[in-house]
Amino acid sequence: MLEEDRWREWLLAPVINGEARAEAAFLVQDPVTGRLAVELETARRWRLVIDPDAVLSFQGQPFLPLDAVDGATWSIDPVELTLTLDAPGAAFQAYALELGERERPIPRTGFGGFLDYDLLATVGEGVDRRLDGLAEAGVFGEFGTLVSSVQLEDVTRDSDLVRLDTTFARDFPDQRATLRVGDGLTTGGAFARAVRFGGLHYGTNFATDPNFVTFPLPAIGGLADQRSVVEVIVDNITRSTSDVPAGPFSIANLPVVTGAGEVQLKITDLLGRERIVTQGYYVSPRLLREGLHEFGYEAGFEREDFGSESFDYGDPIATATHRYGLSEAATLEVHAEAAPERIGAVAGGALRVGRFGVVTGGLGGSLHDDAGSGGFGQATLESTLGPLNLSLRTRYAGADFRQHGDGPNTPRRVDEARLGVDLGRAGRLGLFALNQSRRERRDSRAVSASYTVPLGPGSLIVNAAHTLTPDAETALTASYTLPLGAQRNLTAQVSGDEDDRQVRAIYRRSRGASDLGLDYRLAAETGSARKRVDLRMDYQTSHAGLRLDAEAVDGDTAGRLGVDGSIALVDGEVAVSRRIGRAFGIVDLAGLEGVPVFLDNRRAGTTDAEGRLVLPDLRPYQSNRVRVDMENLPLDAHGDGEAVAVPFDRAGLKLDLGIRRYRGMTARLVDASGTPLPGGLFLEDGRGAITALVGKDGLAEVQGFELSDRAIVTLEGVAAGEDELAPPVTFRCPVRPPAAGDDPMPFVGDVTCGS
Repeated sequence: MLEEDRWREWLLAPVINGEARAEAAFLVQDPVTGRLAVELETARRWRLVIDPDAVLSFQGQPFLPLDAVDGATWSIDPVELTLTLDAPGAAFQAYALELGERERPIPRTGFGGFLDYDLLATVGEGVDRRLDGLAEAGVFGEFGTLVSSVQLEDVTRDSDLVRLDTTFARDFPDQRATLRVGDGLTTGGAFARAVRFGGLHYGTNFATDPNFVTFPLPAIGGLADQRSVVEVIVDNITRSTSDVPAGPFSIANLPVVTGAGEVQLKITDLLGRERIVTQGYYVSPRLLREGLHEFGYEAGFEREDFGSESFDYGDPIATATHRYGLSEAATLEVHAEAAPERIGAVAGGALRVGRFGVVTGGLGGSLHDDAGSGGFGQATLESTLGPLNLSLRTRYAGADFRQHGDGPNTPRRVDEARLGVDLGRAGRLGLFALNQSRRERRDSRAVSASYTVPLGPGSLIVNAAHTLTPDAETALTASYTLPLGAQRNLTAQVSGDEDDRQVRAIYRRSRGASDLGLDYRLAAETGSARKRVDLRMDYQTSHAGLRLDAEAVDGDTAGRLGVDGSIALVDGEVAVSRRIGRAFGIVDLAGLEGVPVFLDNRRAGTTDAEGRLVLPDLRPYQSNRVRVDMENLPLDAHGDGEAVAVPFDRAGLKLDLGIRRYRGMTARLVDASGTPLPGGLFLEDGRGAITALVGKDGLAEVQGFELSDRAIVTLEGVAAGEDELAPPVTFRCPVRPPAAGDDPMPFVGDVTCGS
């Protein structure tokens, strides 16, 4: 407790480490010793490190003596009423800054449905003439999405319809999770394969939050003696620039790519002095953030003869898969499964080994009533160091080990080695080796190599493969691709093996940045075994997609003609489109026909006669920016012309770009005696939507009629009296909406107003 009558009170403008603060500070000073103390709350705002034992009380309020701040020096200017405080960086609280954190958009959905279709007709010499197809129908809303798909075989003759999948799905974006009821795939994780089944699934679904990074990102920190500018430089590229206050600071979620690299901080203070902090990193998607949990639970019946039978389900099965981030460098994974007469489990995880790479592995076993017990082991090493990319993997399953989906062709042992080398301007080299043993088939061993290099205006790709067992075979392919512009290229290719030599020329033309238009490929091939010419065309319109595949092989011709598209319904709006993909939106531009619509600055199509357009292939749970060019709209169209669509997966929504069509007119507003209303008078209807401003001789522009308006509207305005003593006059003008026509502002003559 301070002796209050001894201490002098100050209200000073603080300057801390050379930086003037906007808010004045209240301080007290002992005139005898010169000791100075600042309000504790102010010290916290200054981010000073506070020693609780040094806090004093003045008039019932806590104060921090400045001599309790290690290394701090201060002075008071009694004339300018300023406090100059200098303290080392360690005297301040740590400042945390996170990069890459973006606001999570909120998804929404309409109520509706869709029908996707894909029909393929096959004709030609030596092939069966037939018509096949796929169809998928869905219903969506706030409740979730119900989707069912079927396969149509040989529709024109012995038509056969096979059900593929029927699934109800409900996403929970806030929990990053999904519930599915019906057909689907089990969660295999790193140690098991995904198996088709029918039943229940509940698990994490990070796709509901695409901005969320599941794996650990590096963090770096430093110490600033005063306010400084910090540049984050990742692999010699500046990624961000930020201001940091004096004191220690840390920057998390650095924007890096997977693999090994180096991050630097360039710290520049107010005097222009620079310091560099350097730190290496290794990032891998095999790891989970510390404390992050990923899981999947399934229970149901294993699907059999998928694609051939509609309702062929086998034994009941259950699986559970868990991954948990123990630390930034270690992730635990457990997979367990059960079926009649069998249970099994595998436990393991992933471990980051410094900057070298990530090691993953697991051990497990199964117990079967007939086969007995069996063991399982798997180990993987992945490393990306500068130009080198290395992957080594071995997997072994004992003869009696059993998992869901095992069959006679299931590998018993798999050994893989991959090496990629970035040679800079000299190209890129890739090597691959495989050793595989199956339960009931011969072992296979193979090696392959690939080399890619820029050569002149194009690029050269060479691939070689050699099978050691069960039969020795060698194949070699070399191709050179020459770009002929932004949308065209030409490829020359030679290939051969023990039985054949081939030369092939390919010409390609793409649609470029647009989603619409023609994409085609024309190729000719000659060799010792055959001669072939083939054409592949894909034409996308706003309403459907068309595909043509035609070929002539040694004089025999054949072709396939396909058409695909969708019929979409959202909130009562029906439209046809090319395939809608994972999500879609319907734009309604108030009857404006032929207006180009852009999706993420890419032309997506033009509106139909009713002013509608379906936007397919929207990215679920992400911001899809939709706009129209206002210069392409008629004069009576007003609004922003922009919207952001954030749809749910396998759902659609109606998009309002804020476009409204308003008609206007000019009229001469007069009172009952025929005298023009006074200039400058402003009138409006009860909603404030339709307005009029009176000019000279009573001429007024009346704005704000919608196309659907038919009823007479009363506009009301108040005018000042003829002199200061006269009361104000209220005018009421009955106005009829203008008739439709080409003139955006027709003159309708005199309108008599009452008062």
